[in-house]
Amino acid sequence: MKSLIFSLFTFSCTVSFSQLGNTMYGLARTTNPAAVYIATMDPVTGIATNIGQTSVSSSINLTGAALNPYNNRFCFFGDNGLKSIDLSTGQLTNTATINNPNGTGYFDLFRFNTSDSLMYGLSRRNITNPQTGQVTGTMYLATIDELTGTVTEISPSSIGQAFALSGSAIDPHQMVFYYSNGSQLVGLDMYNGSIYSNPTLTFPNGGQHFDNFTYSCSDTTMYGLVRTNYYSSVFNPLTGMTTQVFDSAAVHLGKVDAMSGAVTKISTQSIGVNSFSVNGSSTIDPVNLIYYFISGSGTGLTIYGVSLTTGLVVSQGAISNAGALYFDMMRIQSDCYESRPTRVDPSANIQETFTSTNMVKVFPNPFTDQITVSSEVELQKIELIQANGQVLNSLTVSGKDFTFETSQLINGIYFLQVTNVEGMEIIKIIK
Repeated sequence: MKSLIFSLFTFSCTVSFSQLGNTMYGLARTTNPAAVYIATMDPVTGIATNIGQTSVSSSINLTGAALNPYNNRFCFFGDNGLKSIDLSTGQLTNTATINNPNGTGYFDLFRFNTSDSLMYGLSRRNITNPQTGQVTGTMYLATIDELTGTVTEISPSSIGQAFALSGSAIDPHQMVFYYSNGSQLVGLDMYNGSIYSNPTLTFPNGGQHFDNFTYSCSDTTMYGLVRTNYYSSVFNPLTGMTTQVFDSAAVHLGKVDAMSGAVTKISTQSIGVNSFSVNGSSTIDPVNLIYYFISGSGTGLTIYGVSLTTGLVVSQGAISNAGALYFDMMRIQSDCYESRPTRVDPSANIQETFTSTNMVKVFPNPFTDQITVSSEVELQKIELIQANGQVLNSLTVSGKDFTFETSQLINGIYFLQVTNVEGMEIIKIIK
């Protein structure tokens, strides 16, 4: 049996998971004076530590943030554009103004996708009818260039008009971007920008809202906070009218089935908070399986850690920092690190094919460090194809059996296009 090694420079990684660490980053900010610093957070104690001594902005926009673990940058929108911060020094490295070739607009709910190293979000623009003057809101799934601010719209047409401040999430395995319009959880196909799914959110075992949702690569599940609001009836003798006034809220950790929209409570009892920071101010520790969010306001902020398995609060730390009042847009750098797609780009037109004689066998499948291709007749060519259709390597071969070294491949779906003297087969392989 012959063997060969693919030159998989595309997938070589220079940082191991242990080197990467499990640090939580976010934006520590003050109001007097107005200043923003990149900081790390100890979620158990609540102590936030500024990385740099220089403020990187005077304000933040809570419509998105992205942590790129590959170039060690944290991006957010500040007072004058998209800011890139070096996580090692806490220093501002670049500020870019939004540049959308299709017109002036906004870029919201953006997150970093670890499976293709791009920042995805919603490009939101207003279009005015020149005849009637009527303004129509449009939204498109788009990417943004961190350095230039250039927005590239992916959706062929508008996919909505508005979003709820419930956050956003990226499933890097299925390549789907999620946001909520209030009543529905909308999934957008990141390959082509079309609507992948848009089920109505339902709460079979109680709840009214699903907020601060985020995707966990550790178990391929989307988690968030299930909120139920309670109101009291107040009679006004001067008007003779009874109005409903907010009284309290019950908050549970929950998860959602992204295809059906069914939200399930994990916590059997309310976490014990009435409010929380909105719009995706949450993150997941993939090592210890903990969901983190922040509750309170001003000097009364607390960071809560909730077990993904039990729904119980496992930590709560009163947030403290040298002068900072708030801690926003937190992200843990190892979450979804080096994930890869398991759903194939529909435009790649990759389908498994088999000859009637089934002359080619590939084993083991799923594989780990090696994979063997065995043919009943002479082999001619073998191509390794990524799930998005990209050919990673193409080799002219001979003989009937070859063993491939695959230790450098990241977990995910791949395809082997095997050509022998009888024809060609495409075989799906999984690591």
